[in-house]
Amino acid sequence: MKSLAALTLAAATLTVPFLAGCGKSSSISANATSFDFGNTALHTSENRVVVTLTSSSSSTTNIKTSLTGDSSFSVDSGVSCGSALAADGSCSIVVTYTPQNTGAETAQLHIQESGGTSGTQVVSLSGTGTTLSAGDGMVTATNNPLVALYTYAPTGPGTVYVKFGTTTSYGLKTWAVPTPTNGDPVTIYVAGMTANTTYHMSATETLTAGGTVQDQDHTFTTSSFPSAILPTITTTTASGATPQPGIELVSASNSKIPGYLEAYATDLKGNIIWGYNYADRTSNGSFSTIVQPIKLLPNGDMIVVLSYPSSQNLPSSNDLVTPPSGTTDLIREIDLAGNPIKQITMAQLNSELAAAGYKFTLYDFHHDVAVLPNGHWIVLANTINSETGLTGEPSPINVAGDVIVDLDTNLKPVWVWNEFDHLDLNRHPMNFPDWTHTNAVVYSPTDGNLLVSIRHQNWLIKINYDNGKGNGDILWHLGHQGNFTLENGTAPIDWFYAQHGPHFIGTTTAGNFDITVMDNGDDRVDSSGNVCGSSSFPCYSTVPILNVNTSTMTATLKFQYKVPTADYNAWGGNAEVLGNGDLEFDLCNQPPASNGEYTSNIEEITPTSTPQTVWTMHEVGANLYRAKRIPSLYPGVQW
Repeated sequence: MKSLAALTLAAATLTVPFLAGCGKSSSISANATSFDFGNTALHTSENRVVVTLTSSSSSTTNIKTSLTGDSSFSVDSGVSCGSALAADGSCSIVVTYTPQNTGAETAQLHIQESGGTSGTQVVSLSGTGTTLSAGDGMVTATNNPLVALYTYAPTGPGTVYVKFGTTTSYGLKTWAVPTPTNGDPVTIYVAGMTANTTYHMSATETLTAGGTVQDQDHTFTTSSFPSAILPTITTTTASGATPQPGIELVSASNSKIPGYLEAYATDLKGNIIWGYNYADRTSNGSFSTIVQPIKLLPNGDMIVVLSYPSSQNLPSSNDLVTPPSGTTDLIREIDLAGNPIKQITMAQLNSELAAAGYKFTLYDFHHDVAVLPNGHWIVLANTINSETGLTGEPSPINVAGDVIVDLDTNLKPVWVWNEFDHLDLNRHPMNFPDWTHTNAVVYSPTDGNLLVSIRHQNWLIKINYDNGKGNGDILWHLGHQGNFTLENGTAPIDWFYAQHGPHFIGTTTAGNFDITVMDNGDDRVDSSGNVCGSSSFPCYSTVPILNVNTSTMTATLKFQYKVPTADYNAWGGNAEVLGNGDLEFDLCNQPPASNGEYTSNIEEITPTSTPQTVWTMHEVGANLYRAKRIPSLYPGVQW
């Protein structure tokens, strides 16, 4: 068996303007003039972001891309720049390399400003087709400094996984993937490694006919993300305590640090072991791109919402703020190396909805996306209506509400639910005319319906989705002034308010079930109608566990952790009961650090009469919008 050294494959970072005809320069610049795919096994494909284009123009620029050279290279049009680059926008071009021959192959990516006076920018592409003998593997670098690509040629039908670690004892492993039916090589991303560290890794093939084949040991040395964009993280495990095993996957926002790493995973010691940084981030002040949130998918990919804070374009009184042209606003599926797999932009969704006859316009994706067992994406976006005749309000007034759209596996809208059709516009307990500010959508597998968190109504509601066949009726409202009686607590003060991140506990999600939520506590009221933050009482946050019974229409408070007033979490965060029974919650909005940077705390506690802290993570650099303990970076694998 042969061993090939790991290769560092990185695109050039030189920013080069388009060459101009007649001495005129273009407003579009490219961040690379070449890209090398390195060694790639025959009969495999690699998708890479090879160049990112940025416009400095105040208007849309039409662009045209083409390839010349070896046919092994092709542009992935589904996730690449289209025919137009928005004013002040950025987009990336993704190229697929599928080597047809052994040895060096080359191509040229031509990018032209259509209809302009500038010439053509050329990005030189190269790669080397490599033949692997059965039982041989090779390890190469990816665009992600913490992720390696392991390619293995199977000896027969079966499955393959990779074990890896800092010694030949390994200790960690990927998931097992089936060998291709035609006997082609298997490719597996190896992720979960710390920065600037040498790792050993080896593929294990489990044959369908029986027996295993072990590849020789390979080494790979990780590099790192720039230290300037990384958070400062400290973790503490209580003496004698055992946290739920796994890793922490977080999405960060609101950082003051340019280029901050907004999506990353850590081990329980606080080491960053994975991250996602994206080249088409836009920096437009309050409309700068944030991750909200990122989630691991059942197929091993990640899904991420890339948009701006949804409150930025919402009406203040009767004014609507329009985001700058070119602002990134999309939902994207990526692999573990960060390569785009598929995506939909807000412009594309609006076009699809218009073609289907819908009359409203959506402004931005925000807060959440749910992926269903059938692969559909349930996306959340806001729309703004001009309303008249509302009690005590100017007429007309621009009101912001939310729309839920079910996208099929081809990202086509197949079911739409609009809050303006189902909720009372004259009920607006907080922050009107930002009427609903919905921040979570959760699939309920027991009944096939959707649980929706509506922050500015202080409600969790259940929608009749019925796996895409439902009429959208609201089945119930959970919270103050909703359909349930609160038991084992004092209403209204012990209800949740301005909540984020609800989570079902256990496998039952309808009828009689348990649920937890981050009760941020804004707008909390007492029995006299006093609102927190006034002279009556300060605002505070809690993390409740509720038993919800839709037969008796009761919500029983089984547990309630009252967050210390000094740690009041005014926005963001989530809560979840872990596999070991502990309760984990994310206090997203904590007091700033001494240097003025934003901070967050993640806590794992025992939900007992006297809660004990098991594990904490303190982060400095951003507000952690969501944090989730997951078993590993691979579905079904526990680290």
